[in-house]
Amino acid sequence: MKLEVEKELVRWKEAFDKTQECAVNTLSIALPGLGPSKTPTYCCPVTLTIDRPNDLGQGRICVDNDIRATVELDAVPNPVIAEAVDSLFGIAWFDGADGPLETAGPGTYNYDDEMTGGEYEIKLGTDGAGRVYIAYVPVGFAVEFLDALSTAQEHQRKRPAPV
Repeated sequence: MKLEVEKELVRWKEAFDKTQECAVNTLSIALPGLGPSKTPTYCCPVTLTIDRPNDLGQGRICVDNDIRATVELDAVPNPVIAEAVDSLFGIAWFDGADGPLETAGPGTYNYDDEMTGGEYEIKLGTDGAGRVYIAYVPVGFAVEFLDALSTAQEHQRKRPAPV
């Protein structure tokens, strides 16, 4: 390999590694309790898990070589999911939702982002907890969603308990 090419390849690799590091930091700040985890051999180069399961669900986030994120969270309270989705996307943005998700009830709601190729699937469970699955989205989009979840959780905690 030519020396000039080798030098630039090293610079590119250093920038890529720094970008991956920034992605991990930003995702971890957006969703408190999220931290690095051992990456399975079949998975993306970076895997994060919630190190305090059940604080806001449980699950993992993977960051691939193209700096895209896949978010898989289970046992997330339905009201938190509904508030996060409605505040971030707007009312009735997802397929199957004719109004606010808060009033939509249990079920599966989807959105495919044609611009980024991202796939969103929200399941509101019958037991009061649901699932969030977001695949192949730019890290910035995943950060916005995780921050919306974290903010919704804070709002839900401040709400008075139903009488």
